[in-house]
Amino acid sequence: MTQVNIYILGASGFGGGELLRILTHHPAVASIRAVSRHHAGEPIHKVHPHLRGLVEGRFEAEPDWKWLADCQQPVVFSALGHGELAKQFSGLEKQWAEAGIAERLLLIDLSSDFRLDHPGRYAGAYGRPHPSPELLGTFTYGLTEWKRDAVKTAKRIANPGCFATAVQLALLPIASTPGLGLLAVSGVTGSSGSGSLPGEGTHHPTRAHDFRAYKPLEHQHEAEVEVMLVAHGAQRHRLAFVPHSAPMVRGIFATVQFEWPEHGGAVVTASLMERYRRYYEGSRFVRIVEGTPRIAAVAGSNFCDIAVATKGRSVAVMAALDNLVKGMAGQAVQNLNVALGLPEDTALRQAACYP
Repeated sequence: MTQVNIYILGASGFGGGELLRILTHHPAVASIRAVSRHHAGEPIHKVHPHLRGLVEGRFEAEPDWKWLADCQQPVVFSALGHGELAKQFSGLEKQWAEAGIAERLLLIDLSSDFRLDHPGRYAGAYGRPHPSPELLGTFTYGLTEWKRDAVKTAKRIANPGCFATAVQLALLPIASTPGLGLLAVSGVTGSSGSGSLPGEGTHHPTRAHDFRAYKPLEHQHEAEVEVMLVAHGAQRHRLAFVPHSAPMVRGIFATVQFEWPEHGGAVVTASLMERYRRYYEGSRFVRIVEGTPRIAAVAGSNFCDIAVATKGRSVAVMAALDNLVKGMAGQAVQNLNVALGLPEDTALRQAACYP
């Protein structure tokens, strides 16, 4: 088994904490070092108290790239804030070249910086120009269940967004079906999706007993889903996505509703579920369930549970996952495993914490 050394950039956030939690038990990981300028010099467990006794060491202010030069496979996970890796990339490339790791380095980015491959699409989704547009298209989009073959040979992987992961997994088995028309998506997320820094929308007293929509019909993750739909020939599909903020910490629940094309007649739940089972056969982390998925059944795990309901030509596809695991750090480790040629579920076999 190839032994890897790992640097985690931006390791003090929720994504960095989940990477540390998962990778600590990864058999291919020889050593991990964590970078956080804000918490430089502090013990890692001071920021991530659940890792006390499991993860030793302190946060570093700056990475020592030469440390990665002597291992079989150098790996960098970037959990920096959105836009930060793109701004720093040219300088980092020079540092990697000087350390002699540029050609071998496997880079997995958890941010939104390189998920889209066109400057215009990025600007439309995020309302600003990309800091390094020449780099768009140089990363492999890391929705593992869709891009598994590309990830196998990738050296730069852009991890998908949490909502984008749930919605795409709900749509992939039927994305190439002609004539689906309007895809109405309702999504619910927990507070951890907003990151570890407190804000008006995440402050406990104002969120704990509230439920609200935000960014209706203009959420940035729509663009990722649209790229997938177009890639499947779905030129006439229309996506309408309304996300909601729920009084919980972890979890994504997405419901996609649409009308089955008239030429197809009424659709039967059992036959559509069988279609989903066949599509995801061999996909370790997608489970097709009866009735409805439950966030409690996936929280803390890398699983995405999907269910289907039909009535006449009306279809509802529901997907539930943990936004910090399958929607973020867990999928990043899943991509690491694929890129290293390891079993996809290496270090990811944890069940959800239920109840």
